[in-house]
Amino acid sequence: MPHRNMHRGNTPSNGFTLVELMVTVSIIAIIAAVALPSMGWMADAARLNGQADEMITTMQMARAEAVRRNARVTVCGTTDGTTCAGGTTWTRWIIRGRDNVESESSGTEVVDVIRDTTASGDVQVTGPAAGIVFRPSGIIDSAQTLTVCIPKNLPPENRRVLNVMVSGVVTKTNVNGSGTCP
Repeated sequence: MPHRNMHRGNTPSNGFTLVELMVTVSIIAIIAAVALPSMGWMADAARLNGQADEMITTMQMARAEAVRRNARVTVCGTTDGTTCAGGTTWTRWIIRGRDNVESESSGTEVVDVIRDTTASGDVQVTGPAAGIVFRPSGIIDSAQTLTVCIPKNLPPENRRVLNVMVSGVVTKTNVNGSGTCP
């Protein structure tokens, strides 16, 4: 039997050469090295927006509870999760309101914590020392401002200023704090 040559000459193969694979991997590594720092500040921006939205939700919930309970409901900074701390730093905040059922059955006013929330990571929240008190009608006595901030230069707009109007409606504004928090 004659011996046949199994090579087909100069026909192209269907795979990649080692050099082609090394070049492709090198390009991917360069792109990843450039993109990763951008991804970090994007994650910080998402965390900042998420915390600001959480605070807006807290205000909406407090307003709704004030109307539902037909009683004053307060949002304030706390250190123990049960009472208002009386400071402007709101690393942790609560919604407190009168429990109408317990108050009526016991004959004394019973105030319960409706919600207890803590800021995530290095996000900082500042608000009025006296808290924000929603009346049974859902309004507050005067407009209030809260600031949700992350102490970094990136994202450039590292503050979210929340304005709580007398009606209880909350607006959010992005502000450049130059990497600092109030």
